[in-house]
Amino acid sequence: MHWIAPQPIRRPALAHAASLGLLLLPAVVLGIAAERYQSPLLLAGAIAELLAGCLFLRTREVWKPPVSGSLILLYLMALGWLWFVSQGTNDPFVRAARGLFILVALILFAMHDLIRTGVEPRRRARRLTGRLLTRARWPESLAEFARIPEIEELQSVVRDDPTLVLILLDDRRPDVQLAGLSALQGRPCWRWDEAGALLKMARATAVPEVKILVLHALGTADNADVMQGVVEFLKDPSKDVRKAASESLLMGGERRWALARGAIRNLLADPAFLTDGPLPGSAGKLAAVAVCDLTGWATEPGPISERAVCTLLDHYHLTLQRADHPGLPAELGRQITDELSPPILRFELAHLLHQHGMIPDDLLDRMTDADQPGPVRLLAADIVLKHDPTDGSALDVLRGLGRQSNRDTALAIARILHNRLQLDLGLPGSGVVPSSKQSADVTQKVFRWATGRGLTAGLETPVSLDESLLGSMVFGPGGILPYETPIGPTSAPGVSPTNRYTVRR
Repeated sequence: MHWIAPQPIRRPALAHAASLGLLLLPAVVLGIAAERYQSPLLLAGAIAELLAGCLFLRTREVWKPPVSGSLILLYLMALGWLWFVSQGTNDPFVRAARGLFILVALILFAMHDLIRTGVEPRRRARRLTGRLLTRARWPESLAEFARIPEIEELQSVVRDDPTLVLILLDDRRPDVQLAGLSALQGRPCWRWDEAGALLKMARATAVPEVKILVLHALGTADNADVMQGVVEFLKDPSKDVRKAASESLLMGGERRWALARGAIRNLLADPAFLTDGPLPGSAGKLAAVAVCDLTGWATEPGPISERAVCTLLDHYHLTLQRADHPGLPAELGRQITDELSPPILRFELAHLLHQHGMIPDDLLDRMTDADQPGPVRLLAADIVLKHDPTDGSALDVLRGLGRQSNRDTALAIARILHNRLQLDLGLPGSGVVPSSKQSADVTQKVFRWATGRGLTAGLETPVSLDESLLGSMVFGPGGILPYETPIGPTSAPGVSPTNRYTVRR
């Protein structure tokens, strides 16, 4: 496909200007007549016509149903008003004004009837599809297709009857097919035969862009059979097609989730698609039943737990950014301290709230309790020591976890001590592999510090206090795992919190 620069769109502006002219014409003519004959009655009529026309000012094309019927009545009212006042007058202006009102009313009536019978839309569709069939140059991206003037106009024509673009869909050229599918985007409802034809087309083509536009167009369909057809593309070889199928299934809220729940679960559990990350199109759009299902799936073994957690984190991250759910931080805080919540999710939610600066003091104190998972307690201790390096309760948390002689936990504690207390335990800035000899040495030093066996704090090499302990670990089913890239509230803007999540496989 060849790229073509988007052309300026002037048709909507022209249509709006024409609508304003048709709405104001009766009031203007009656106003001129009132001035000409010094008639208060005609002036009252002009004001009435102006007020009536203002009711349809926001309508872009007033000559189309259903507004066209009211517009015809507006002109007939103006004709009656002028006829009543100027009876017996042979003034050429009055006769011209009457003729103008009658002529415009007849034209509007003819257009109204043609549009309602479907003749006019078909005529326009033939004209527009003819232009697209003879078009030689096409855009490179799908977004540019939607900006082609003929496609923009065709979208309003085929909203009620998609068969008007079948000639484009039957063409063998993918560019022409994409043009027809772009015209069908945003259609509010689908009959089964119409949606079935699009699904058949998507199954038969090898062009991913065609499949993507078909799936996006069917995002408003509510037929269960159509949903099952969309589900087939959740495991398409193309990642973009899988993303489009997922986004389409998530457009309809709880009803669509209930129909696609099993297929989405199978997709998240399939190891072949683990690299796809969070469920596409789910951020900020998950229904309550979907959140409950994903929370339950986070407790299951295998890839499904990782992708479920990633999906929930993306959803909560965007919801917190929008601030359209004031009670969400408190709800997430309850999940963090709830023993029934998956430990992986509890830690990730704690870090998410910390990233948004939404951990209150009472929740922070609760996160340091002994019944909380180790990573949650470490995060809480790091936050406390960042603000008060001498806090005894946070140091007690680190000492208690340091006595376990777990290498992953010890590496995380060493980083906290290095960052918050400037205590050098031999941990390099670039991280260390838990199975290496160096990590064993760090573990021994942390154990001696935790048990008070001869290790004292010293101010060797100060580091930035903005660096988080979580820059070297995350939590997964296998425990605390090493991670190379610094994370936490100092991560680069726009980086999703799920980009740091990993599981030992």
